[in-house]
Amino acid sequence: MFGSWFKMHDNCSHCDVTFEREPGFFLGSIYINYAFTALTMTSMYIPALILEWALNNQLIWYAFAYTIITPILLFRHARSLWLGFDQLFDPQQRESNGHKQE
Repeated sequence: MFGSWFKMHDNCSHCDVTFEREPGFFLGSIYINYAFTALTMTSMYIPALILEWALNNQLIWYAFAYTIITPILLFRHARSLWLGFDQLFDPQQRESNGHKQE
């Protein structure tokens, strides 16, 4: 699916299905990435704060770093998951010469 870390191929090399169906198609992957980052950050920050594993100022810097690094690392996974959900619930057929095959 990916040619580099942030660059996707236009079509599947196996079945030639177009990955991006319309402009803005992958905005849904941002929600997946955000939800994962927010839930995991919250589930780590609150216990760390309550159990006083570090000072609040230190925890904020750790949280800041986590919320920058995690979405970058999950970029490809979130897009793949979004594309998989879309293909599962609204399958797209292979295209041949600009026409969909039935």
